[in-house]
Amino acid sequence: MAPVTFHETTIGTFSKILAVLLRILDAASPHPDVDSFLDLRLTPDMLPLGAQARIVTVAPINLVQRLTGKQLVTWNEKRTMWGEQEKVWSELIARVKMTLEILKAVDLVEVEAKADKTKLTLIVGPEDAGASSFMEVPAIDCMLANGLPNTYFHLYMVYALLRSNGVDIGKRDVLIPFLPSYILEGYQEP
Repeated sequence: MAPVTFHETTIGTFSKILAVLLRILDAASPHPDVDSFLDLRLTPDMLPLGAQARIVTVAPINLVQRLTGKQLVTWNEKRTMWGEQEKVWSELIARVKMTLEILKAVDLVEVEAKADKTKLTLIVGPEDAGASSFMEVPAIDCMLANGLPNTYFHLYMVYALLRSNGVDIGKRDVLIPFLPSYILEGYQEP
């Protein structure tokens, strides 16, 4: 079996995560209260659905920008969103689609060439503790320790919020986009 590349592990996985997000956001689109969904929370101290979905797009864009050295979006000072905060559902869907387009345009050769040389900041302690809370680590370590797990976490929060508010989605909506491409090519939705 061939080794898994950095591109497949990161960009490929982020692309599948975003495909899941797009799938479940699209499934929610016909709901009569869809625009109010942006403010849904599981508990008062958690971020609302709109912020959860935005966070799913952050790590992939940060990674691509660091690997390519190109500023692809203009960030706010906390690097949690770009442009205006989405106010309606269609704007959130557009953000996910834009992120997917950026990932599709990533040059595999460029990513692989820079992966071992690129360091990313990993949060290893409370952010308010200062510099000791941050460590520069190889890109793959940062993605495996934080980037991918954090992105999955926020994806599943969006799923839980939608499901608990009557959107007709289930486990297969999350799992189907992760099927290998050779299966997806011939796959027909039931």
